[in-house]
Amino acid sequence: MNNVEMIWKKRLVEYNQELRKYLRYMFNDHLLFVLIFALGGGAYTYNQWVQTLDKDFPAALIMAVCLAILVSWSPIYTFLREADAVYLLPLEQKMNQYFQKSIWISLFFQSYTLLLVLAAFMPMYVKVTGEGFSTFFKWLLLLIILKSWNLFVKWSILKNQEKEVHTIDFIVRLLLNGVLLYFLFNAAAIWISGITAIIMLGYFIYFYRIGMKKSIKWDLLISLEEQRMLLFYRLANMFTDVPKLKGRIHRRKLLDPIVNLVSYGQKQTFNFLFVRSIIRTSEYFGLIIRLTLVSIVLMIVVDSFLFSLFIALLFIYLTGFQLLPLYKRYDMKIWTSIYPISEKIKEKSFQKVVKVVLLSQSILISLGFWLRGEWTGGVICLVVSVLFSLFFSHMYLPSRTKKWKMSE
Repeated sequence: MNNVEMIWKKRLVEYNQELRKYLRYMFNDHLLFVLIFALGGGAYTYNQWVQTLDKDFPAALIMAVCLAILVSWSPIYTFLREADAVYLLPLEQKMNQYFQKSIWISLFFQSYTLLLVLAAFMPMYVKVTGEGFSTFFKWLLLLIILKSWNLFVKWSILKNQEKEVHTIDFIVRLLLNGVLLYFLFNAAAIWISGITAIIMLGYFIYFYRIGMKKSIKWDLLISLEEQRMLLFYRLANMFTDVPKLKGRIHRRKLLDPIVNLVSYGQKQTFNFLFVRSIIRTSEYFGLIIRLTLVSIVLMIVVDSFLFSLFIALLFIYLTGFQLLPLYKRYDMKIWTSIYPISEKIKEKSFQKVVKVVLLSQSILISLGFWLRGEWTGGVICLVVSVLFSLFFSHMYLPSRTKKWKMSE
C-alpha cells in the first residue's frame, strides 16, 4: 500500500509541474492584458443585457441545460501511463485507494469550473427570480454533490469496455441532472425533485454493484487519460511549442490552389513552408478556422458597436499571437539550416504569411456586421481590422523575432 501511495503522490506532483510549466507560457503578460479587457467588456455587456430581462425569461431552463452538461461531463484524472498496463497490473487489488483519490482530485479541479460558471449565471438568476445572491452557496453545494454523483457513477461505468454503454450512460446522466436542476431552479414541488433524486440514487447503486464484480479496464483508462492530456497540450500548443504533441497532417486538396499561389524561387522558400504548415497541419489550420467562426458568430449576436469592434481586434490578435510558434517550426530541422537563405528572408516570409492570414480574417470577421445589416459598421470594422493587422505584422512581429535572436 505504501508503494501505491508513493505512486499517487509522485504522479500528482508531476502533473502539477506539467500544468505550471505550460500555464506560465499560456497566461503571459500579453494574454492577461487582453483577457482583462475582454472580461471587463464582456461583464459590462452582460450586465446591461441582464437589466433588460423580465420574469418570463427562461433563466431556469438555460441554467439547467448548461450546468447539466457541465456536471455530466466528468473525466476522472487517473494520471495513468501506457506502461502502467504492465507494471501496475499485479497491484490491481491494492489500487482502490489510488482510484478513490483520483475521483476526489477530479472533483476538486472541476469544482472550480462549477464555481465560475455558477457565478456568471447568478446575476441573471437573481434578476429573473428575485432571489438573493446568498443562494449562490446553496446552489454551489448542490452542484458539487451532483458532480460527486456523476464521478462515482462514471467510475463504475468505466469498468465496461463497450462504447455504447458509455454513450447511453452520459445521455441518462445528462437527462437526470438536467431534470433535477430544472425542478430546483424553478422552485417545483419538493416531492418531484425528491423522486428524481431517488431515481439517481438507484441508478448509482445499480451500477456500483455491477462494477464491484468487474475488473479495471486498464487500456480504456490509459486511453482516456491520454486523450485528456492531449486536449490540454493542443491548447498549450497555441502559445508555445509542446514536444509531446504530434500534430496531424491533412492533404486538403481543395486548398492546393492557395499553395500554388506561392511563386517558385529561392526567396520564396519559407513562404512555401509556412503556407503549407498553416494549411496542412491541424494545430494551425483548425485554430484559424475556429477563431474566425467564433468571432463571426459573436459579431452577429453582440449589438454594441464598440464591443463588436473590440471582439474583432481581440480575435485577430489571438490568431496572430498563436501563430508565433510557426516561426520556429523548422529551426530544429537540419535541412533548413543548410539552405543558402538569410534570416532576413525568413523574417519577411513569416511577416508576409501572417499578414495575409490576418487580412483575410479581417475581411471575414467584418462580414458579421454586414450579416446583421450594419454596412457602415462593417466598413469601419474592416478598416480598423486591416490597420491593426498591418501594425501586428510590421511592428509587433519584428520586435518578437528580434527578442528571439537576442535570447539565442
